Amino acid sequence: MGILDIGYGTIIGLSLGLTGAGGSIITIPILIYLLNMNAHVATGTSLVIVGVGALAGAIQYSFGKTKYLHWRIGFLFAIAGIVGAFLGSYFNALLPSYLILYLFATLMVIIGIMMLREKNYAKETGAPSLKNVRGLSEWLKFVGAGLFIGFMTGFFGVGGGFLIVPVLVLILDFPMKHAIATSLMVIALNCLWGILSRLSGVGTIAWGTALYLVIGAVIGIVIGVLIAKKIKAGSLTKIFAYFVIALAIYMFLRTMGIIA
Repeated sequence: MGILDIGYGTIIGLSLGLTGAGGSIITIPILIYLLNMNAHVATGTSLVIVGVGALAGAIQYSFGKTKYLHWRIGFLFAIAGIVGAFLGSYFNALLPSYLILYLFATLMVIIGIMMLREKNYAKETGAPSLKNVRGLSEWLKFVGAGLFIGFMTGFFGVGGGFLIVPVLVLILDFPMKHAIATSLMVIALNCLWGILSRLSGVGTIAWGTALYLVIGAVIGIVIGVLIAKKIKAGSLTKIFAYFVIALAIYMFLRTMGIIA
């Protein structure tokens, strides 16, 4: 079981490294459908796996001639999500597992379609800066996005990369690869808030399973980051978007009992 879990973790890490997102979108189905966890335990355990994997990727992106990782912006964005993460964890414990899965799959479809339609996600250049957040309305969007993503982290057990990357690209003018790198840092911090909320008594984490998957995730993300630096941003976006939509359809069909 340990070797197989490490293999699953490697797949999760590859997704995180290639897209700056998607780790939890793969993790949740693996924990539920392959490792037979219920949705509440899976969402808590996912936070550990994705959080450690994202941290490894963020550290890897911080080295090299090109500074892809923007620590200050990422930290401010993650701070905005603290309250949201605790609220999300609380509401997660109140809802039945099947409803969480339906909501999660619906969110995946929406994000996938958004990324396919938005051409700006393919851009290779830009000037990431908080100066791009102009006026009260833009700051409200920035802080509101952080709160919402924090809520998604706590509720679904996700790092929120599939929401963080679009916000960084559209509001702060990030090139795609810079958004991927900074997203990993925000994911790691958001997962930390979610884990702390679980440890406070809201939800459960399967630590034994998480350990093996974390080992694989770190291996996968190292490989994924190396590949991502050599692939065009537009290609990364399309691969990610189509995969998200396909997996969402599978989750709908599986939850409804249409497929086994």
